[in-house]
Amino acid sequence: MSEKELKEQLIEDVIDHVKLDMLHGDYTSIDELLGFIPNKNLIGFLPEEEWGKYKSLNQITWKTEEE
Repeated sequence: MSEKELKEQLIEDVIDHVKLDMLHGDYTSIDELLGFIPNKNLIGFLPEEEWGKYKSLNQITWKTEEE
């Protein structure tokens, strides 16, 4: 198995484990995992209309409809 394939398998296994945890109402693992992701990436995952309320968490200027 190549490194790329192994990484893909790892991601799939982690997703499966997170789904199982969430099915049992345990959000601890996903909370901890998301804590390692930079704010910019978390904010970018949300719909653009929500970016403005998190502007203070970033050094980047996010364009909002009000501006």
